[in-house]
Amino acid sequence: MTIVQPERVAGTSSSLGLTFKEAVGRRRSIRYYKPWQPVEREKVQKVLEAARLQSCHGNAGQIRKAVVVHRDEADPDVFAGLVDALYNQPQAAQAPVHIYWTIDMDGWEHLRDNLKDLIATGALTSSYGWSEQFIDDIVLKTADFNVMAGELRFAEWLSAIEMGLAIGTALLAAQDEGLGTQLLTGKRQQMADLLGIPDTATVAQIQLLGYAAEGTEAGGQRPRPDFEEIYSDGQWGRPLHRDPAVVAELTDAGMIQQPAPLPYRRREVRALAAMFGLPD
Repeated sequence: MTIVQPERVAGTSSSLGLTFKEAVGRRRSIRYYKPWQPVEREKVQKVLEAARLQSCHGNAGQIRKAVVVHRDEADPDVFAGLVDALYNQPQAAQAPVHIYWTIDMDGWEHLRDNLKDLIATGALTSSYGWSEQFIDDIVLKTADFNVMAGELRFAEWLSAIEMGLAIGTALLAAQDEGLGTQLLTGKRQQMADLLGIPDTATVAQIQLLGYAAEGTEAGGQRPRPDFEEIYSDGQWGRPLHRDPAVVAELTDAGMIQQPAPLPYRRREVRALAAMFGLPD
């Protein structure tokens, strides 16, 4: 089977116009950024727009909020505090843009109005039993929907899933725009204090945006568990067959790419370490 090598894409002001499969296949966690090259605001907006449109339980998109920090426009002391909260990881200082994705539990208070909007737009229909009376008498009295009145652990679990959907979309949108991107975690309370995030909201993940200083392949596609190890056919533990023809098709489409490490990766890392004054 021939593995198609992805092209090296330099930082550019235009998007790549990737297919979905290419965006999935090219996505990497980029850990070296060009600190001298800013990210266009329109590209940041496109990443956020993609996340905003992702599926959300009960249409309660208000639980998914974010604070965008542009390094060169932020208060230097605030940005330094954020880098410290991210354990002073070098890429946090290099990346021109940080997105602090947060889960705001107050967003569930809009559930009734959001469901009404879905009825008004025809997404929820009377043929499936939906009406304002059904929302009031059934849905909002069901713990699985009325998460604020129900069990908090369920609310947190569900909210984390909804946040993950948005962040995953944002990662692919950044890739489609020709940006390098990565998720980081850190000291959440310190971030919240610096950014004025209320107690109802919790920082979930921090997404870095910038132009990659390393090759966009970042050493090759990351290892993942075997297909049959994680997917079952009909019953747990019965491996789902992986069709080689589908693998070949996805390889040709750019979703499955050359696995890491690429032959030159060690030399690339040494050059990057020297450029940024980092240990090799």
